[in-house]
Order: sequence, then C-alpha cells, then structure tokens
Amino acid sequence: MHETQPSDPTTLRGAVDTGLRARLELAAGLVQSGKLTQAVDVYRGVLAVHPELARVHANLGFVLSALDRHAEAAPHFRRMLDDHPDELPAWLGLARALQKQARFGEAEAAFRCALAVKPECVPAMLGLGVCVRSQSRLDEARDWFERAARTDPVCVDAYYLLSTLQHFRHDDPMIAQCQALRSRIAELPALQQARHGFALGKMYADTGRFDDAFAAYADGNRARASQFLLDESDEDGLLRRTCAVFDQELLSRAQPLAATADRVPVFVVGMPRSGTSLIEQILATLPGVHGAGEIPGLWEVLSERIGAPERWPEAAHGFSSAAWLELGDAYMQRAWRHAPEATHIVNKLPLNYRHAGAIRLMLPQARIIHAQRDPMDVCWSCYTHLFDGDNLAYTYDLCSLGRYYARYATQMRHWHAALPPESLLDVRYEDLVLDTEGTARRMLA
Repeated sequence: MHETQPSDPTTLRGAVDTGLRARLELAAGLVQSGKLTQAVDVYRGVLAVHPELARVHANLGFVLSALDRHAEAAPHFRRMLDDHPDELPAWLGLARALQKQARFGEAEAAFRCALAVKPECVPAMLGLGVCVRSQSRLDEARDWFERAARTDPVCVDAYYLLSTLQHFRHDDPMIAQCQALRSRIAELPALQQARHGFALGKMYADTGRFDDAFAAYADGNRARASQFLLDESDEDGLLRRTCAVFDQELLSRAQPLAATADRVPVFVVGMPRSGTSLIEQILATLPGVHGAGEIPGLWEVLSERIGAPERWPEAAHGFSSAAWLELGDAYMQRAWRHAPEATHIVNKLPLNYRHAGAIRLMLPQARIIHAQRDPMDVCWSCYTHLFDGDNLAYTYDLCSLGRYYARYATQMRHWHAALPPESLLDVRYEDLVLDTEGTARRMLA
C-alpha cells in the first residue's frame, strides 16, 4: 500500500458489525472510482456514529487532501495520531496538509516527526527540504534534498528539487546519478519524466553543455506536454474580439481615473517569468501594501455575472456604468479579505493582462503594472521552468509558446493605445534588475 493512501476497511479495529463494514467498503469503492466527494459524505456519516475510529479519520483526511481541502484534512490526521503516534502515513498526510496551507513551521515539525518514526523516509526528507526552503533556509534545504538522493538514488524528485536550488559543477556526483536514471525514465509517470528532463537540463546548462541541456529540456517539455490537450483554435479569435469590444468608445465610458482612494487595487500583469513576483515583493515592502499573490478574483467576478464563459467578451457591451462599478465593488470585497487593513492589494496573476479594459471600467482607482522582459529571455525562461498547476500548457512547446507571446504582445499594444497612459505602467525586468531603486520609485509614483 502506498504510504499516503486510505487503509483497507477490513483492517479497521472496531469495524465489526456488518452495516459498518458495508459503509466502509462503500467509501473505499467510491475512492477507487474517483468519486471523492461522495466518499467524504460516507466517511463523515460513519464518524458521526463512531468518532472513535481513528483510521477512518485518517482515510477521511487523505480524501479531503486529494480534494485540496487541506484545512479540513489536518484535524483528521491529528485525531489519528492521537491514538497512533507512530503512524507514518498520517504524519506525512498532516505535514502535507499543513504545507499546502503555507503553514511551513508546523509542516516542518510534522515532517520531523515522520522522520523520527522512519529515519530513512525519503518523502519526509523531501517535504522537510521544501518547508525549510520556504523559510529561506536554503543550505539546509539542499542538505535534505541531497540526503534524499543518497538514500534513494532513483528518486527523480530529489534531483529536480536540487536543480531549483543550486548551481552545479561539472564534477558534481549528482549529475552522474541523475544521468544514470535515463534508461529507466520511460517506466515512470509523465510528470516524473518531465522532472527528470528539467533537472538534467539545468545540470547540463550549469556546466556549459548547452546542446545536451536543450535536448534534456526538450525531453522534459514533451513529457509534460503529453499530459495536456492544448486547444488554440479560438485564441486568435478571442484576441480579435477583445480588441474589438474594448475599443476607445467603450473605454471612454469609464469613470475618471481616481487620483487618490482609501483602497487601491494593483494588478501586475504580463508573461509568466517576466518579473511579476519580484515587482510584487518590492511593492509589498511598503507600509499598507499587501502582496496577495495570484488571486483569481477578477475573472471569478466577471464569469459569475456573464454566466457562460463563451459570452465573453461580447457580454461587456451589455453592462451599464453602474454595473461595471458594482463588479468592481465585488472584486474589492474578495480581494480585501486577504488583508482587511491594507491600503493597496497587489494581484500578480499574469493572465489579467487580457482584462485590462475591464479593470479600467470596474475599478477607476486601480493601477496596472505591466511586467516586460526581452521576448527571447522570457520565452526561454518559460520553456526551462516546470510550473506548478495545469494552467500553462502552452509553455511546454516552443511553437505554442511563440504564438502565445505574439498574441500577448498584440493585446498589450492595444491596451497602450486605448487606455489612459497614467493607468498602465510598463516596467522592464532588465531595468528592475539593473536599477532597482530607480524603477521602484517609478512604480511608487
């Protein structure tokens, strides 16, 4: 059994009566068939009658984690550990649930408990390394990733995590170990194949083996691309329609740009890997400014109003000036939940570049910062970066990446022509690196 999978219901102590056993088997069957929400309901029903069944708590924790309901999962793992403090899967489940909530200190403690149970537990080493890296203890993180690779030389994740953290010398033994895995890569899941390619690509690039690096990155990108069905059929049409709908006539209906406001939403937009995170970090050092990361609130508000996503952007023609401002208020309510006392909240979701026109109509007080970077540099940075999540499928193929960049550049040219210049500020990544203070002053102004 995998370390973090629900237990077999027939092994549960206390599950002696036929009805209880049947419900546990039903829950296990629902998990097996991917019906996780229904499994949660069954497990909750069991625990309402039998709260003493610690292993059912653990099973429920694993299912909730699979649904990304990590805050709900953690207490169930703790309940299991109250009765079974040496239960390794529950420690790992708890640690990962805490880690997903960015509770890195608590997650670190849970991973250490897992290692106390099993000192050679590679998943715990990797998780602990990620937690200490998130707390800026980089040397310690590297030590844990190296320890994991030494403990399990075929652990792809160890090499991948190391590659995100260090510069490799040509004589680094980790390179030879990672290379030795190539004969076994085809046996691994696609994501593991991708991580191996990206790790080996970084190692080769660091040591000046650029042809080998490109080939390894290409292998990694092909493996990751195989997990998506990328449909670009409507992308050019969406670009044309967005530019046609949000023309000068529609945008002229926007309220005058607010010079001052008690609460100012800030949007950092652009290509991935263009410096959006660095811009957010600089802004978030200022009093009253909260960096909220990539929050989806803007499109959530718009999509709730229009109903079917395919009605966008044409549905924008049907909004009155009052309706636009109501949408802005709805966004503000969602955004300020992250930091109620803030004067400025920074949303750095790059894809919001598509919605600059809607931002102007919804939020007259908003400021948009456009993160720019040299086209070759930003596209290459995307191609050599393995992103979390499943929303950037176009980055794993050079042709689709180039087409995406061309559409993005066209869209931004339209916004520069159609929006008031004071509402949209271009910030070049190269300027930000070479003249951080001067560029920061431009953003503040």
